[in-house]
Amino acid sequence: MKMIWTRSHLLARGLALLGFTGLLILALMTTTDVLMRWLFKAPIQGVNDVSSVVMAVVIAACIPANLAMKQNIRVEVFGSLGGKTLHRLLEALSSALTLLFILLIAWEFVPYAASLQANGDRTWVLGWPVWPWWSVAALMMWLAAFVQAMVFVFDLAALVRGRASGLGLDTDAVAVAPDDTGTPL
Repeated sequence: MKMIWTRSHLLARGLALLGFTGLLILALMTTTDVLMRWLFKAPIQGVNDVSSVVMAVVIAACIPANLAMKQNIRVEVFGSLGGKTLHRLLEALSSALTLLFILLIAWEFVPYAASLQANGDRTWVLGWPVWPWWSVAALMMWLAAFVQAMVFVFDLAALVRGRASGLGLDTDAVAVAPDDTGTPL
């Protein structure tokens, strides 16, 4: 289990790096387009096309890492007021609800990408087919669902064991999922 978690976490982080690189390239393209319009009255053709298809992939690429590192927005007031057991119970419940939500999103991405292919949707200027980009985004959402399922398993195990899950995900280069004593699960 530790090896699967470590590899999926590293893959999620790699995808996030790829996503942020894509976002940087997209920002540079947009900046160059604006400068070309302003200085030479000659915009770069197709920047909006690239932006419209790349943005879905860029966003989807960051979601698995976000879930793996438990960086989603959450409120911990009740967990801190009710003690450690209630905190672990709420962590497991929130992990289950997040898993359900991500599964629903991933489930819907597949027919959406299929409908784009069936309709033959293409970008306006460059004429790129849109469905491959959304298919990649769908694949990344299914990876996000897998990562969240792993987080849920760790949170559930922490609830049953009565100790913190200790996913070891703060900012470590490699997550080893130790428990709160520092020993691997």
